[in-house]
Amino acid sequence: MKNILRTAVQQRRQYLIDKLLKIGVFKKEDRHLYEWTLSDLEKEYKHIESITIKGNLEQENQQLQ
Repeated sequence: MKNILRTAVQQRRQYLIDKLLKIGVFKKEDRHLYEWTLSDLEKEYKHIESITIKGNLEQENQQLQ
């Protein structure tokens, strides 16, 4: 069980690191992504995702006007 949880956390961290790297986030506050905790990665990804969604909605609203 312990190994299953560890593997799941490692896979999720790697998934988020890959996603953040694709959007151009390499490090923040002099800390590379590989140094971040899973919680840090989740927060940053959700933050960027919310900015992207907000930007897309604003763009759509401008196109409708």
